[in-house]
Amino acid sequence: MEDKIVTLTSYIDLMQAEIGLGILQAAGISCFIDENAMGIYPLYSESLGAFKLKVFERDLEKSREILEHSDEQELDNE
Repeated sequence: MEDKIVTLTSYIDLMQAEIGLGILQAAGISCFIDENAMGIYPLYSESLGAFKLKVFERDLEKSREILEHSDEQELDNE
């Protein structure tokens, strides 16, 4: 059975996408940033959320929880 790759979330800023990528990778989640929209629509890439964080479908819910938890911790530290 082939595991489907899905978009977890999209970012308009590469740095934010890389932060999300790092958080997930540190938690042991296989993921990558898809930047394909940058080449196709360079002038509109920011408004399209050009940096898409991709995960395997089997890790989708766990990945959402991890990023949600990291966002909550960030708000608590402010």
